[in-house]
Amino acid sequence: MSHLKTLIVGLAAMACWVTLAVGQTGRNGISPSSQMIYEGFTEARHDVMVAATEIGRLESVSVEVGDEVTTGQVIGQLEDALQQSSVRIAELQISMTGELEASRAEVELHTTRTELLRRLAADGMARPDELARAETDLRIASAKYLTVQEQMKLRELELERYRLQVERRLVRVPMDGVVSEVFHRDGEYITPADPAVVRLLVVDKLYGVFNVPVEEMEMIRVGTPARIFLRSSGKSINVKVTSISPAIDGESGTVQLRVELDNSKREMLVGDRCTLRVLPSTIRSATRAAGAKRQ
Repeated sequence: MSHLKTLIVGLAAMACWVTLAVGQTGRNGISPSSQMIYEGFTEARHDVMVAATEIGRLESVSVEVGDEVTTGQVIGQLEDALQQSSVRIAELQISMTGELEASRAEVELHTTRTELLRRLAADGMARPDELARAETDLRIASAKYLTVQEQMKLRELELERYRLQVERRLVRVPMDGVVSEVFHRDGEYITPADPAVVRLLVVDKLYGVFNVPVEEMEMIRVGTPARIFLRSSGKSINVKVTSISPAIDGESGTVQLRVELDNSKREMLVGDRCTLRVLPSTIRSATRAAGAKRQ
C-alpha cells in the first residue's frame, strides 16, 4: 500500500513539473531559458561584377587578385586606335579657322559697303536698288558666318562624343574595394555575353546572413542583441540584428536576417561560416511580451 502511495505522489509531482514547463514555454515551443542558435555565413557589403561598357579586344588588365582599388581607377583598357584617330581628326577640324575668318571678313566688307551706300542714298547720290542689293548681300554674308559658327559648335560636340567613345574603352571600378577574381586577361575578346572583367568586393563592412525558421521570428526584431561566432578566426562579437527580410522562403520555411559587422581592419573574410546566438535575456523578454499580448 505504501508503494502505491509513493507511486501516486511521484506521478503527481511529475504532472506538476510538466505543467510548469508548458507554462514557461512560448507559443512557438521555445523556452525563455533556451538558446536560439543559427548557422550562416558572411557576405560582402557589395559584390560587383565590373564589366566593360563596349565589346572588343582587351588591350590590358592592370590588377591582380587581392589588389585594393579606389573609385574611378582604371583597371583595364580595350583597344581604341580607331576612337583615338577620330579624336585627332575632330581636334584638327576645330583648329581649322580659315572658313570662319573668311566669312567674318565677308560680313565686315558688306557691312562697310552697306553703311556707305546708306549715307550716299541719304544725300540722293545712290540708287535705291543699289542699296537694296547691298543690304541683301550683307544678310547673306551674315547667314554664312552664322552657319560657319554653328558648324564649329557641331565639331566641338563631335569631339566630345569621340572623347567619350575613348573613355568608354576604359574599364573603371565604381567604388572602393578589393579584387577577388579576374575573368579576362590581355588579348582576350570581350563579348556581350561575357562582359565582366573582374569581381570587386566591398569589404569595409560585412553582413552575417542567417535563415531563421518562421516559427521563431516572433522572438526576433531589428535591433535584437545577439552574439556571432566566426569559424575562421575563432572570434565572438556582440552584434544586433540589422535587417529582416519581409518574405518567407517557401521551400525552407525560413526568413533571412542579417547582422552588420565592422571590417575596417580587414580581419574578417567573405564567405566565412559563422554561428549566431540570440541572447537568452532577449528570448525571455520576447516571450513575456508575446504572453502579455495574447492576454
